[in-house]
Amino acid sequence: MKKEFLFIAVLGLSIMSFAQELHVASGKVQRFENFASKYVVTRNIDVWLPDHYSAKKKYAVLYMHDGQMLFDSTSTWNHQEWGVDETAGMLMKKKKLRCCIIVGIWNGGKLRHSEYFPQKPFESLSKEERDEIYKSTRN
Repeated sequence: MKKEFLFIAVLGLSIMSFAQELHVASGKVQRFENFASKYVVTRNIDVWLPDHYSAKKKYAVLYMHDGQMLFDSTSTWNHQEWGVDETAGMLMKKKKLRCCIIVGIWNGGKLRHSEYFPQKPFESLSKEERDEIYKSTRN
């Protein structure tokens, strides 16, 4: 009984880790799930590390929004990606891009519009228009 339970537990964990693994053309991605912030709702953060990454080396960092769309089309809602790992890897090999780490910050889903909407134009909307935007981001 204990062996069967252990086998099922290990199998389940393996499937879960496989399902969350991102497939990239170069480098590797580390996911930080449910990353908390006092400024925005909790969200995932994906960090792309270039080929031959070393913790002993300093890297430039590129922060990108819509992080869930950057690296792996098989894990996105529309099966499309921005191809960031392919492009960054190729440019680094050609010495056209400084070796860097890419931090992909996932958007807040329904909150995306309100997160990215520029503040001044938002404030220029009527109260009814602002309320409609707030209403659309709930539920």
